[in-house]
Amino acid sequence: MAGLIRLATFLCVNSIFMTKAINTLDELRSDTYYSALMPGKTSLLYFTNPAFPSNIIFLDELQKSAGALQDYGISVAKVNCMKEDLLKYCGEENAYLFRGAKLVREFPTDALFDVDSIVANVLFVLLYNEVKYITTSMEHQNIESAMKGKKDLIFAYVQAIGIPEHRSVMETAFVYGSKYQFILTTETKLLENISASLDSSRLFFSHCKGIKTHSQECPRTILEQPITTVNIHRFLKLMDAPLVMDISGDPEKVTSVHLQLGLPMVFILSQQETYEFDRTTAEHVAWQLLGKAGIGILLREKAHSSVPTNCNVAVKRPNEDSPVQYMTMEETQEIRNIIEKSNMEQYNKSEETSVFATQEIQDDEVAEAVYRDRKRTLPLHLVPSLTDENFKHVLTNPPMSMILYYASWEAVSLTLLQTFVHMAEKYKDTLDMILARVNCADWPNICSEQNVSNIPVVKIYQMGKEPLEYTGMLGAEELFRFSMLAKVDCPLELFSYEEAEQFLSGKLNQFLLPYHNLSVLGIFTKNTKEVDSYFNAGKSLWGFASLGIYYEDNAMIMSKKYGITPPALLFARHDTNQVHSATLQHTAERDIINTVRMELLREFPEITMENFPTFFMQKKPLLVLFSNCNPTQSDEKHILNLVRGRYLDQFLACWLNLKNTPVGVGILQRYFGIVPSLPQLVLIDFDSLGQVFSFPLDHHLTDVNILYWLEMIKAGAELPVYSLSNEDWKPPLPDYNFLDVMDAEVPGFAAQKIRIQMKPNRRQKVEDSPEGVEEESEAKQYPPGSSLRGTVPKFIEQGKKFRSHTEL
Repeated sequence: MAGLIRLATFLCVNSIFMTKAINTLDELRSDTYYSALMPGKTSLLYFTNPAFPSNIIFLDELQKSAGALQDYGISVAKVNCMKEDLLKYCGEENAYLFRGAKLVREFPTDALFDVDSIVANVLFVLLYNEVKYITTSMEHQNIESAMKGKKDLIFAYVQAIGIPEHRSVMETAFVYGSKYQFILTTETKLLENISASLDSSRLFFSHCKGIKTHSQECPRTILEQPITTVNIHRFLKLMDAPLVMDISGDPEKVTSVHLQLGLPMVFILSQQETYEFDRTTAEHVAWQLLGKAGIGILLREKAHSSVPTNCNVAVKRPNEDSPVQYMTMEETQEIRNIIEKSNMEQYNKSEETSVFATQEIQDDEVAEAVYRDRKRTLPLHLVPSLTDENFKHVLTNPPMSMILYYASWEAVSLTLLQTFVHMAEKYKDTLDMILARVNCADWPNICSEQNVSNIPVVKIYQMGKEPLEYTGMLGAEELFRFSMLAKVDCPLELFSYEEAEQFLSGKLNQFLLPYHNLSVLGIFTKNTKEVDSYFNAGKSLWGFASLGIYYEDNAMIMSKKYGITPPALLFARHDTNQVHSATLQHTAERDIINTVRMELLREFPEITMENFPTFFMQKKPLLVLFSNCNPTQSDEKHILNLVRGRYLDQFLACWLNLKNTPVGVGILQRYFGIVPSLPQLVLIDFDSLGQVFSFPLDHHLTDVNILYWLEMIKAGAELPVYSLSNEDWKPPLPDYNFLDVMDAEVPGFAAQKIRIQMKPNRRQKVEDSPEGVEEESEAKQYPPGSSLRGTVPKFIEQGKKFRSHTEL
């Protein structure tokens, strides 16, 4: 019975849809449709055959698209085939595009799945001369070169043909196809070369028309709003607006395209004698704020009397009730800051009021950071993307190759990609190796063959050796240091006493000295079982430490010189020229690795965000000296005496500079309620109690006082100033409830399909700690376009010093 009810319901709905589609669409008979195809007229026809069931959903979407296509002069109709028709168009239920009586394109109905796909595909075919579809970077470069001095170029990446963004691009091309050159791609590999964001469609405006020489690059501006027809039209109006407007009179009465489109106008107040210089400055600012604000230049001689004489910059907001704001500025960066801050506030406000705002909440801090940084453009050409065709060629190209394996949709991958590109850009003159990347989303076969089971990951390849995998912090400095240390075998086999001594002094591989301060030499006699453990430890530390091994006959000479009995380790610090030893007898590989890592931290190291995980993994209480600079010689001397005397073996003694690691300010405020007088020695115990103890401020920091304080803590005579929380660390933002979103579209769908009820955790968002204030430096030179000094009246300049500005 239930089955009959469902069948009856389906037939009823089917009848409704069929009636609606048939009654709305123009209908033609198969014996008369040909006469309806007028010369020069474009028609989209759908042939239905009574021998096959009609595609009800497609008919409904086709009916909806009829009005939209009519705006472009394209008629849409349904052709009813007779049973006896033998026309080829009646054999399969496809849609056919005709220009007059000539067939232009056949569309399978599964490619025309909704109104957007129908309109996009039809216009895509008709505009094949105006919109060039490309698949390679070479095609992009060739078209861009051909347009220099002729036309501006619009480059669009859409994730698939037929989606709404594709339709918006095609509708724009229909209107502006003769004015701009449009190019389109769906290849992520092509987009990777010019944009960091791969999670959405992107549109770029290349300013090629004003380029005078072929060697000059076309400046590129990105559409930062979603790709819609309205947004593209608004974007093109801004790109066509004058770069800098010359105005006169009262800024309150000025109107412009930018103000009409809801963007602010910035006026730089100039003087006749500095006009040329000020116009260069204005053009520089205009390029920086293109699409975000309009720039005008106002001569004081032509200004209204209401314009203050002691200001050099004015900002007019698009709000009618908002008065012009007059300011005195010294650098162009200040203009950029105030405009970008204003636009960001407006953007955040619109997001808060948007019904889709909840979709942009990330429950992972890395994902949140990537999302907020999604508009940043990276020089991805420095690390070319590999395919299965050129991958093997890169691996066989000596001497070394460093390859990033990532996924374009994953947050940590995009974070490491930024680091990888930053390293390539910063050290391009120092790195003597090939840098490349593989998008595992596009080339899973490559990642599978290279045993890449987790992403992201960086591997270094050298001819004839096993690849090295980077497991350190996601920082450019750390990654670069790894690449340099990886150039030398670890452990490096030494075959003479002279080589061993040169290794300890750092002279054997002097190019490594800037990247490490510790050389570790393993001393062994032949056939020692600890040799295997040392070799395995060296492989684990390859790229992170400099290890050597010496086990020839002369090893006994070194044993006598340094007072050790093989097997043993020698640790040579290059900054102090000190060498000390440790025994290796019956030592496992894991213990060797841990010993070396602890030595790499130095005797009294600085604790930073990068090395904190290493401290934390030791599971020892931290004895931290907080200061606002490096420790004084006196403080360092007393703590080093205790470290070297082995009095602090149960602790990890270290120091933290609040200027280098500003998070330390928040830590002290949490422990004490305020930032105490510095330096401040603190003991942090990570046991079940999580107690924090503070060294008495009225005591001098001496060897005896520190030991006495530690003994008092051990005896329970000292009270903790704070206790660490035992709560789990959780994401600061709510979980993203996919099932609620599904139910919002189709009520009850998620519960019916998955039978899981997910409830978002209520978590309090962590407030960001205040950022440090950078010190101002006095200006000696002014980069072109970066200074507003020339616009300041002479009586204001007198007695005032200006700070320099470096464009990012």
